[in-house]
Amino acid sequence: MNKDTNRTQNTTDLELTSSSERTLYYIDLQPTSSPLSTSPLPSHIPRVLIGMTYTITSSPGESSTSASASDPTLDLLDSVLVKLSSESRSCLERLAAHRPAPLPDFGLLKQAAVLVALFQKEGDDKLHVLLTTRAKTLRRHPSQTALPGGKVDPEDLDVIHTARREAYEEVNLPMEHPAIHHIGIIDPVLTILPLNAHLKNHIAVIPVICFISDPNTVLPLLAPNPDEVDAIFTHPLKGCWTGRVDGIDAEGLSEEGGEWWPHGGEFHSVEDRIGTTGGYRMHRFRTTRTPIKGLTSDVLIDTATIAYDSPPLFSRYAPTQPPFSAAIDEVILGLPDAMARSTSSSAAGGNGERRVLEWGGTEIGKTVMSTEQYEVV
Repeated sequence: MNKDTNRTQNTTDLELTSSSERTLYYIDLQPTSSPLSTSPLPSHIPRVLIGMTYTITSSPGESSTSASASDPTLDLLDSVLVKLSSESRSCLERLAAHRPAPLPDFGLLKQAAVLVALFQKEGDDKLHVLLTTRAKTLRRHPSQTALPGGKVDPEDLDVIHTARREAYEEVNLPMEHPAIHHIGIIDPVLTILPLNAHLKNHIAVIPVICFISDPNTVLPLLAPNPDEVDAIFTHPLKGCWTGRVDGIDAEGLSEEGGEWWPHGGEFHSVEDRIGTTGGYRMHRFRTTRTPIKGLTSDVLIDTATIAYDSPPLFSRYAPTQPPFSAAIDEVILGLPDAMARSTSSSAAGGNGERRVLEWGGTEIGKTVMSTEQYEVV
C-alpha cells in the first residue's frame, strides 16, 4: 500500500519526532535456556522481553545465538509494565509467552500481516486496540473495520516488518519509536470466502502484536491516509472476549438498528455460513463506528483468548467449522491443482469470469449474497 504524505490530521497537530539511536535485537520465537547474549544487532523495531526466553539472531536467516530473558525485571517490566493494571500486565505477559505453531510452507497461498496495536488508556484498567475504517473508495471491503496491515512484499524483512510498514503507510504509526514495542506473533488465520470463489483468493494472515507504552505521545501522531483509511478509532480488546462492553466503553456506540449496527444483539451478533472451506461463524462486535467482523473479529478473538487465558464467553465456531490451521492446510494442498485448472481454462479461451458469489446458509435452500467480487473456480 502506498504512503500518502498529504494526510488530514485527525488529532492535535504535532511534529513527528525521530527516535534516538538504540541497541536492538532480532528475536526468533523459539524457546531456549542458554545465557543471554548482549551483542548489539541492527533492527527496525524495538522488542519487549517480558520474563520470557528467546533465541536471538543477527538478522533473519543468519545463525543464531541464544538468549534467556527469564528475569522479570528485564527491559520494560520495571519502567513501563509496572505502571499498568494487573489485568493489562497479565494480558501482555500471556501474549509474550505464547508460542505459535511453526508456520507451514504456504506454497502458492498469498500471505499478509496485520498489526494488533494494544495500549492502556489513562485512567483505564484494560487494553484497547487500534482500528481503522477502510476508505469507501477501496475496491475490497470498503467502509469496513480493519486492523492496519497488508500483503507481505518480497522486500519486507519479515512479517513484523510488513505489519509495521503497513501501519505506517495507513495511519502514520512510526516504524521506530521508543514507546512502541514488539510483543510477538500469534497463529495465522485464513480469509474465508463464499462458495465457488477461487482458492487463489484466499490469504493467510499473520497477526503481529505490539504494545504502545505511551499512548499520550504516540496516538496524537496518527493520521489516516485518505487513500486507504476513513477513520481511526479504538475498542477494548476484552470486548472481543466477553461479547459486551461496559461503563465508559459503552458510551458513544453506534446506534442500535442504525446503518452501522442493524444486527441483532446489543453488543455482539453471530451468523453461521458455509464457505469454501466448510462452516464459518461470522462474528460482529458493535463499536463506536463500523462493526468489527470477519477476519478482523477472528484475529481479535484469538488475541483476546490468549490474553485472557480462556476461551471466549460465547460460542466461537460454527458446528462444521474447521480450525484455521486445517483450513490453511486444505487450501495449500488444493491450490496447485486449482491454479493448473485455471491455466488450462485460460488456454482454452476462458475469460477469468468475475461475479458476485453467495455463501451457503445453514438452512436448506438459504444463501447469503456476498458483497465482494472474486474470480470463480
